[in-house]
Amino acid sequence: MKELIKNALILFAITLVGTILLAISYQVTEEPIKLQKAKQTAAANETVMPGADFEPLVDLDLTKHEKIDSIFAAKNADEIVGYTFKLITDEGYNSGLEIIVGISLEGSVTGVDIVKSSETPGLGAKADDPEFKGKFTDKPLSELTVVKGSAANENEIESISGATITSRAVANAVNEAINYYNNELSKGGN
Repeated sequence: MKELIKNALILFAITLVGTILLAISYQVTEEPIKLQKAKQTAAANETVMPGADFEPLVDLDLTKHEKIDSIFAAKNADEIVGYTFKLITDEGYNSGLEIIVGISLEGSVTGVDIVKSSETPGLGAKADDPEFKGKFTDKPLSELTVVKGSAANENEIESISGATITSRAVANAVNEAINYYNNELSKGGN
């Protein structure tokens, strides 16, 4: 009986030390991880809206827009010139896409950047290629549709060969940003 209690106490002590070390490592790494994510978002914002300063919009009701993580006002000399949207979607083939979309007040998509992707290398990962992301630039603020083969209309995006699911996931995220902009921000809802 004494041996059983002794073994239980040793196991408890090992578990306690492991838990404490895990908690300490979490606290030590939490802030650097947040800073790195903020740097990635800032770099992506700059990619889709070059030369602008970015200010996060707070107190927004995003409950109906579950893909939208955050929205930034893009400013030039303290004047809003557009918005950037950080969207997180699990619609991709392997899920886990984080996308930044820029929208100008002039009524077009200024760019798309992939902040994080867990898509298949060589297929879905091509969503981060400039050639694919460039297909969204200067698109009008109406619903975009992914098509196989060449895009015939201005609201069509040619899918990545072999990665239609990922192509649709990116387009759906862009559409979410467009819908929010059209229904909330362009009407003075910020």
